[in-house]
Amino acid sequence: MPKTAFSSHFGRELDPEQLLALMQSGSIDTILPDVEISHDQRAWIRGDVVCSSCGAVGAQIVRTSMGGKTARAVRQSHFRFVSPTEEDAHHRYCEFSTEATEQSSETLIDFAKARSAETVFIRILVCKGIESGIFDQKSIRAMRQWFFDLKSATRIRVAILPEAVDWMEKLNRHPSFRRWSFRPVHAEMPNFNWREAAISQFTEDNFELLEWLFSKRRASSFPSAFGRAKVLSGKHYRQEVFDASVLKPFYHQALSLAFFVAKNSDFPKKHHPDNYRASGAPVPLLALCALLLFVSNWNIDDAVGLFAKLISAPSADDETLGNVIGLNPFHDYAAWETLAIASELAERSSSGVDYDAQLDAIELQLREEHRIWRATMS
Repeated sequence: MPKTAFSSHFGRELDPEQLLALMQSGSIDTILPDVEISHDQRAWIRGDVVCSSCGAVGAQIVRTSMGGKTARAVRQSHFRFVSPTEEDAHHRYCEFSTEATEQSSETLIDFAKARSAETVFIRILVCKGIESGIFDQKSIRAMRQWFFDLKSATRIRVAILPEAVDWMEKLNRHPSFRRWSFRPVHAEMPNFNWREAAISQFTEDNFELLEWLFSKRRASSFPSAFGRAKVLSGKHYRQEVFDASVLKPFYHQALSLAFFVAKNSDFPKKHHPDNYRASGAPVPLLALCALLLFVSNWNIDDAVGLFAKLISAPSADDETLGNVIGLNPFHDYAAWETLAIASELAERSSSGVDYDAQLDAIELQLREEHRIWRATMS
């Protein structure tokens, strides 16, 4: 159930208290007594407010509920979206839907609750951007609708378990340059390493498979995403999920812009921008990069120009303009990309996905070849 929703009349994303304050006094900062919402007000809200993600209508405000000995809030105020038949009005793929199989609310960033230096920095830029007219909350809402439409239209079914991701991870670390085949005479060396011989023979036996994987590694950014990919494969096995591959060109544009901005601004950097390709850019920065690219029709030079205007713009007078829910459409992108590559890798493997078992079998075979060879030599 969303804590905020988009008001078409006010042109911004609001929580219930902010919406009621604007409706009754015209000021978002007005503190109102906890009075009953009238029938006319409820009807107006149903006709005005839409879900910020899927665009569902039929909004209702659910007020804060207090309970317990300490009279603490046991339920925060939020919006419900109800159809004329009193059912959930959200699209089934919306992150707020009761039927949603993906916990994609992790894609959302609440700038109003900025805690880290990175999020505070971006929140300030969001306020400046809205106040100076570089973008508005309608742009943020439009981007979320764009993402939702993509998510709804492109679906795949997760067909592999974490073992296949583990196989890919081990092959990703596997050396590809030891190209020599075992000969029994090699084992006559006094310190011959049977495991290393098995690894080298594995390279020879699976060279085309490894070459395919390494070509993907050069073109992708999954080195640090294996752990998360295993979690996703186990959680969503045999489920239908968003096909994140459609985001690839947009992701690389946003990542390139994030790298450029971090390199050429005062953005507080916990990690060096050179590592963004491998470990991902900071989420708040990536979210703003995606928004500026979206309003620039994904032209990176135009987006750089907007960033320059944002940074040089005067401080915003209204800091509540940052009370929006931003969107990082690339949440878990690298993990989903890893999952897709692992799935194809598993299909290409003719001997299964148990790396250690295959090495054991190769080593056993090499030892047997050496034993037979020694027997013929005696």
